Amino acid sequence: MTKAPTLQAVVDELKAQNLLPPLAKSQIVDTLTVFAEKPPTPWFVSALIGISAWISVIPFLGFLFISKIVASPESAIVVGAVFVIGSISLLYLKRNSLFLGQLALALNLTGQVLFIGGIFAERNVATAAMATWFLEIVLIASFRDSILRFLAVLIATGAALVLLHEFDIYQASHVLIILIAAGAIWYWIAEASHLTDDMMVTLYQPLGYGFVIALQMLLILSILPDYKPAPHLEWEYSTLGLTVLLLALEYHLLHTNKIPIFSAPSLIIFTSTVLVAALLYQAPGIIASIIVILLGFQRGNRVLMGLALIFLTVFFIAYYYYLDISLLMKSVTLTSSGLTLLALRFVLKRVFPLLEERRS
Repeated sequence: MTKAPTLQAVVDELKAQNLLPPLAKSQIVDTLTVFAEKPPTPWFVSALIGISAWISVIPFLGFLFISKIVASPESAIVVGAVFVIGSISLLYLKRNSLFLGQLALALNLTGQVLFIGGIFAERNVATAAMATWFLEIVLIASFRDSILRFLAVLIATGAALVLLHEFDIYQASHVLIILIAAGAIWYWIAEASHLTDDMMVTLYQPLGYGFVIALQMLLILSILPDYKPAPHLEWEYSTLGLTVLLLALEYHLLHTNKIPIFSAPSLIIFTSTVLVAALLYQAPGIIASIIVILLGFQRGNRVLMGLALIFLTVFFIAYYYYLDISLLMKSVTLTSSGLTLLALRFVLKRVFPLLEERRS
């Protein structure tokens, strides 16, 4: 069995044939050097580290309250700010120490809880949410840790949702959903260029995954109609915005792969997308999941595709359960949606083999 060539071997061959421009040579060599010196941490290890950091916050907070170091909202704000600033300083000094990195993460999360909780006790929910949002933006820029940056995206999204709720502008949630979806698309579509950018190389993965999870978290509200704190939203607006983004993503992928936009496969894809959106106009979560599936397929990212399939299953089950129509019409709707998706899959399977034949 022939062994597949390594990425380094492919780059060396391209350099030997003078097929790489000078700037690309230096960028690729730098990227390969970084990954050779520091292999990326598996995603499940990062998830376990994040969970353990949150668990460690509980006894830490208990100690601070029992020892009366935090006895008032003012002291909570001060101690929280000290912990956050100290954790940022500690992270810059950790020098690849796993223990110091985890300590900095636990200190930072503890400081956030104290700081935000103190502002909430001293002021009100809106002030605490605003402070949370600004704090997370600062931490994304300054705290060089993928786990915390990922969590910061989720916390900032939650804070933005709370602000919309406090100011009674619920319908602006649709704008928030569309912006996060657009951010997720841009982050994953431009993944290759991020790998050679000094700033984005450490940001794109935590922010990319963060936007995907935050998008699905927001759309969970669309399947909670009986949940009292969740306001009644006209979800067709989110569906419309996400459908436009999905069509734009499909156009980009077809154009990138040099497939004629007005060819029969392209028109079938666009028509199927519009039909699915029309049938599922009250289920924006399904459209968002399809977007993530396309992104995962385009980037060859099984984690993205796995997350999308999980949420797609949840949204489909919820959509079927809450349909306020007869069982016969539910069956017709689901059958139509399923046939449309199967037709779309058939077209994609026909398009990409044709593309490979054209390239060869």
